[in-house]
Amino acid sequence: MSKGIFITATGTGIGKTVITAGLALALRDVGFDVGILKPVQSGHALDSPESDGMILKELAQITAPIEKIVTYSFPEPVAPQLAAEIAEVEIDRMRILQHVEELKARHDVVLVEGAGGLMVPIRHDYSVADLAKEIGWPLLIIAHPLLGTVNHTVLTTLVARQMGLHPMGVILNGLRETDEDPSVAHNSRFIEQMAQIPVLGTVPWLGEDVTSQNVRQAMIQNVNMTALIQSIN
Repeated sequence: MSKGIFITATGTGIGKTVITAGLALALRDVGFDVGILKPVQSGHALDSPESDGMILKELAQITAPIEKIVTYSFPEPVAPQLAAEIAEVEIDRMRILQHVEELKARHDVVLVEGAGGLMVPIRHDYSVADLAKEIGWPLLIIAHPLLGTVNHTVLTTLVARQMGLHPMGVILNGLRETDEDPSVAHNSRFIEQMAQIPVLGTVPWLGEDVTSQNVRQAMIQNVNMTALIQSIN
């Protein structure tokens, strides 16, 4: 039976898309047939090279058409609920869940990338967290590695558990060689201590020219893929 991971973040612009693509490649390397879903994206046209869906398609080397990766897409760079309101479209949660079922039927593992953080509204009565709960898969949290990440990550984990979700781990993303932040060496320890959740790795900043090869290597070299795989088996 297909299984999967729901990927969220402590905020927007943290790097969920790159991490999701990298995880798909790393899982594929060890024999999994991996599908990816971006239920809702905003800020670009569906087939724009800069959209999350197209970045996922290119980086993760997915041959399926973009419509098989993204359920809803809106051009306005705002939260999904507002983007849908501007486009005069009502997001149907059952359409998203059906898309999940279709991918489950075709793949061993499905990675679902949320929009922004957990409490981002998808519609007036439905958040990213609500969607993650309905799908029911373990929650992977992507966070930045610098000062402030302990608070953001612990709060995200606490809210996730309060809403009945099951956080499986944290990946810290985007550490630059030039970052001079004394908290970096200790943030993983404090997150694990306060949130009671494992930090599975810290992925370095990959620059502007991100390729399938370097994002795959970043996952293999910096993320505890064994622990991640165990959480979905």
